[in-house]
Amino acid sequence: MTTHERSRAAAVDSPPVHRLPAPRAPSDGDLGSRLRWKSADAVVVEVTGEVDLCTVAGLATVLDEHIRARPGVLRVDLGQVRFLGAAGIRVLLRAGRHAEAAGVHLVVDPGGSRAAVRALELLDRVQQGR
Repeated sequence: MTTHERSRAAAVDSPPVHRLPAPRAPSDGDLGSRLRWKSADAVVVEVTGEVDLCTVAGLATVLDEHIRARPGVLRVDLGQVRFLGAAGIRVLLRAGRHAEAAGVHLVVDPGGSRAAVRALELLDRVQQGR
């Protein structure tokens, strides 16, 4: 058997190659947030787009900024969110801890966003299981 014949025979016996799915492309700029309401006692921040590992830093910055201002209530409106991943939930939990320490009442409103409702329901189930 020649070297060429051996390499061809080895290729037939080799296990199949499994391809991993391509990673999700970064969604730079896909997260939006705007100040929808601000008074001395309350702030409403509307979040739009996808809240994932690629976009969560912007949300964390916005929430931290408003918590430092110490309004009585900070409402995060997620009604226009198309995706809320684990990184987004971690930021919301962290914001909740910071808000509590600052004496700010944080309200996370999923609105009509199916993605936000599902993610927050899952979070509730996990926290109830503790």
